[in-house]
Parts: sequence; C-alpha cells; structure tokens
Amino acid sequence: MRHPVRRNTHLVLRFIERETSPVARPGPLVVLWRWRYETALLGGGPAVVVLAVRAAGPAVTIVAGSLVCLLVLVWPQARREVAGRFWCVVTPHRVRKACAEALIVSRRGKLPVILRTRPEPFGERLWVWCRAGTSPGDLERARDMIAAACWLAREVRITRDPHRTSLVIVDVVRHSGRPASREPAETGEERTLTRFRP
Repeated sequence: MRHPVRRNTHLVLRFIERETSPVARPGPLVVLWRWRYETALLGGGPAVVVLAVRAAGPAVTIVAGSLVCLLVLVWPQARREVAGRFWCVVTPHRVRKACAEALIVSRRGKLPVILRTRPEPFGERLWVWCRAGTSPGDLERARDMIAAACWLAREVRITRDPHRTSLVIVDVVRHSGRPASREPAETGEERTLTRFRP
C-alpha cells in the first residue's frame, strides 16, 4: 500500500531559492578580512615565541608563557576577558553562516557586512550593515536561525538603528541574569549605547 507523500512547501521554496540565488564566493581580500584575527594569531604567535626565545632564552620564555596562562586561568576577570574576545572572533563567522543558510543575501549573493563585534555583559553585540537587496526585516525573521547557529546562545535580539535604515544591532545573549539592553521605546532610555562608533 502506497503512503501519500506530504510536500513541505517551505523546504521546496528553500531549495528553489538556494539553486536560483546561491551565496557568492568571497574574494581573497574579503576572506583575509574575515579571518584577520585567526591569521594574525597563526602568524604572529609563532613569531612572538621565536623572538622571545632569541631575546631571553627558551627557559625564560616557557616560564613567562606558563605564568601568563596560569594568570588567565586563576584570575576571573582575565578569564572573562579572554572568553569575551574568543566569542567576538567566533560569533561573526556563525552569524554569516546563519545568513547564508537563511538566504539573507543580495541578488548577487552578497551577505550582509559585519562591521564590528564587541563583548557585552550579556554576550556579544554586532553591528551589521544590510546591503542593497537585504533588510533588517530579513534578520528579524531569521532571528531563531541565527540564535541556533551561534553556539551556546540563549537568544538573539535585533534592533534597528533609528538614524541609518540599513544598520542593524544584533545582540547575542549568552548569559542569563545579565539581560541585554531593552528597546529604548520600551524603557525610555537614550540610544547612546547602541549608536555605532567605528
């Protein structure tokens, strides 16, 4: 006996959209910009170790490196700072991946541009520039998908900038008990915290 096949129109539409408007491959300069921190760490880390060994010797370099690692592990403020910087490197990659999966792209397949990421007490705050062909509404509709893509995120809040229609503030909330700033319209607060400062 044949079972009727139920069609999922959402999946069919996503397949058609993916085939007709694929995400464009980034150029070499864009790839270098997106991976700038990882490139600097892979290139600069060994260079610093080599220079330290030549200047102070291997024993002093090992002791100094061990003390720095121990300080980061023992001092809670340093541990939080390192974790915050780590998430500021990882989160933009995850948001770009979520935008690619949600097909938040221009007709040429270009993703929105992440201008800046900053650690906050609740997690990370990203300033995202929507290219022509994308809008803040696209990010609002994909909020759950972005939250799922950002590892260990509890939720994602999207705020439109009142002065620039193409600028969006994305708050990735990772810590409970430390709420993200509310909409100024709801609390009557100033917008100075969410203004983009390059």
